[in-house]
Amino acid sequence: MEIIKPLNNKVNMFASNDELYDKLTDKEIITIKLAKLDEFANDLYRSTQSNYHAELFPADQCWFKIKEILKELNNLNC
Repeated sequence: MEIIKPLNNKVNMFASNDELYDKLTDKEIITIKLAKLDEFANDLYRSTQSNYHAELFPADQCWFKIKEILKELNNLNC
């Protein structure tokens, strides 16, 4: 029984960006990037809810990662 369901069976969950681009279609990459975007958005929200979470997920780091992913998604969508 799998605890974490993989988003794609072509690459593992720790695949590098280069591996993603080598093995996946743009649509598959977008799906993975959207999942990562959701994760960082949740981290950003949690960082506003308590000091503990703010230390684990610094808001500025989450925000810059979100902006980076959005830029990448925009480039894929062109």
